[in-house]
Amino acid sequence: MMENLVFSISSLFSLSPEFTAASANSFELSVFFSALGAFILGKFTGNMGGLTLPLNFSALFIGTTIANYLLNGLNLNIDREIQQPMFVSMVGMIVASIVMIWWLQSDRARG
Repeated sequence: MMENLVFSISSLFSLSPEFTAASANSFELSVFFSALGAFILGKFTGNMGGLTLPLNFSALFIGTTIANYLLNGLNLNIDREIQQPMFVSMVGMIVASIVMIWWLQSDRARG
Protein backbone atom coordinates (compact mmCIF):
# COMPACT_ATOMS: atom_id res chain seq x y z
CA MET A 1 0.00 0.00 0.00
CA MET A 2 2.69 2.51 1.02
CA GLU A 3 4.87 1.48 -1.92
CA ASN A 4 2.04 2.19 -4.35
CA LEU A 5 1.46 5.60 -2.79
CA VAL A 6 5.16 6.52 -2.98
CA PHE A 7 5.38 5.30 -6.57
CA SER A 8 2.30 7.26 -7.66
CA ILE A 9 3.53 10.45 -5.97
CA SER A 10 7.02 10.12 -7.44
CA SER A 11 5.61 9.51 -10.92
CA LEU A 12 3.96 12.94 -10.80
CA PHE A 13 7.35 14.64 -10.74
CA SER A 14 8.79 12.98 -13.82
CA LEU A 15 10.12 15.77 -16.05
CA SER A 16 10.99 13.98 -19.25
CA PRO A 17 11.00 10.47 -20.73
CA GLU A 18 14.57 9.76 -19.60
CA PHE A 19 13.54 10.41 -15.98
CA THR A 20 11.38 7.64 -14.58
CA ALA A 21 9.66 7.48 -11.23
CA ALA A 22 11.79 6.53 -8.26
CA SER A 23 11.12 3.09 -6.87
CA ALA A 24 9.67 2.50 -3.44
CA ASN A 25 12.85 0.61 -2.51
CA SER A 26 14.91 3.75 -3.01
CA PHE A 27 12.52 5.67 -0.75
CA GLU A 28 12.76 3.10 2.04
CA LEU A 29 16.54 2.93 1.71
CA SER A 30 16.72 6.72 1.76
CA VAL A 31 14.76 6.90 5.01
CA PHE A 32 16.82 4.15 6.65
CA PHE A 33 20.21 5.51 5.64
CA SER A 34 19.22 9.08 6.45
CA ALA A 35 18.21 8.09 9.97
CA LEU A 36 21.42 6.13 10.48
CA GLY A 37 23.51 8.90 8.95
CA ALA A 38 21.86 11.56 11.10
CA PHE A 39 23.23 9.90 14.24
CA ILE A 40 26.71 9.70 12.73
CA LEU A 41 26.62 13.26 11.37
CA GLY A 42 25.63 14.52 14.81
CA LYS A 43 29.12 13.66 16.04
CA PHE A 44 30.63 16.08 13.49
CA THR A 45 28.08 18.89 13.51
CA GLY A 46 28.02 19.34 17.26
CA ASN A 47 25.04 19.73 19.51
CA MET A 48 22.41 22.30 18.55
CA GLY A 49 19.96 21.08 21.14
CA GLY A 50 16.81 19.30 20.07
CA LEU A 51 17.23 20.34 16.43
CA THR A 52 20.44 18.40 15.78
CA LEU A 53 18.92 15.07 14.82
CA PRO A 54 15.90 16.36 12.80
CA LEU A 55 18.04 18.89 10.91
CA ASN A 56 20.67 16.31 10.03
CA PHE A 57 18.00 13.78 9.03
CA SER A 58 16.26 16.35 6.82
CA ALA A 59 19.48 17.35 5.07
CA LEU A 60 20.52 13.75 4.46
CA PHE A 61 17.05 12.72 3.28
CA ILE A 62 16.91 15.64 0.85
CA GLY A 63 20.38 14.68 -0.41
CA THR A 64 19.42 11.04 -0.97
CA THR A 65 16.12 11.93 -2.61
CA ILE A 66 17.73 14.39 -5.03
CA ALA A 67 20.54 11.94 -5.83
CA ASN A 68 18.08 9.09 -6.47
CA TYR A 69 15.99 11.34 -8.68
CA LEU A 70 18.88 12.77 -10.68
CA LEU A 71 20.77 9.49 -11.05
CA ASN A 72 17.72 7.29 -11.61
CA GLY A 73 18.60 6.64 -15.25
CA LEU A 74 22.18 5.69 -14.39
CA ASN A 75 23.01 2.14 -15.40
CA LEU A 76 25.72 0.70 -13.18
CA ASN A 77 26.82 -2.90 -13.45
CA ILE A 78 25.30 -3.77 -10.05
CA ASP A 79 21.92 -4.89 -8.73
CA ARG A 80 19.36 -2.20 -9.63
CA GLU A 81 16.92 -3.11 -6.85
CA ILE A 82 19.07 -2.64 -3.74
CA GLN A 83 22.74 -2.01 -4.49
CA GLN A 84 22.36 0.85 -6.95
CA PRO A 85 19.83 2.84 -4.85
CA MET A 86 22.03 2.24 -1.81
CA PHE A 87 25.12 3.50 -3.65
CA VAL A 88 23.29 6.53 -5.04
CA SER A 89 21.81 7.27 -1.60
CA MET A 90 25.25 7.24 -0.06
CA VAL A 91 26.57 9.62 -2.73
CA GLY A 92 23.71 12.02 -1.97
CA MET A 93 24.31 11.71 1.77
CA ILE A 94 28.02 12.46 1.36
CA VAL A 95 27.25 15.65 -0.55
CA ALA A 96 24.56 16.67 1.96
CA SER A 97 26.79 15.95 4.96
CA ILE A 98 29.65 18.02 3.51
CA VAL A 99 27.22 20.90 3.02
CA MET A 100 25.90 20.52 6.59
CA ILE A 101 29.38 20.42 8.12
CA TRP A 102 30.49 23.43 6.07
CA TRP A 103 27.33 25.38 6.92
CA LEU A 104 27.47 24.67 10.63
CA GLN A 105 31.22 25.31 10.87
CA SER A 106 30.89 28.66 9.09
CA ASP A 107 27.94 29.49 11.37
CA ARG A 108 30.12 28.82 14.43
CA ALA A 109 32.92 30.99 13.01
CA ARG A 110 30.52 33.93 12.60
CA GLY A 111 28.93 33.48 16.03
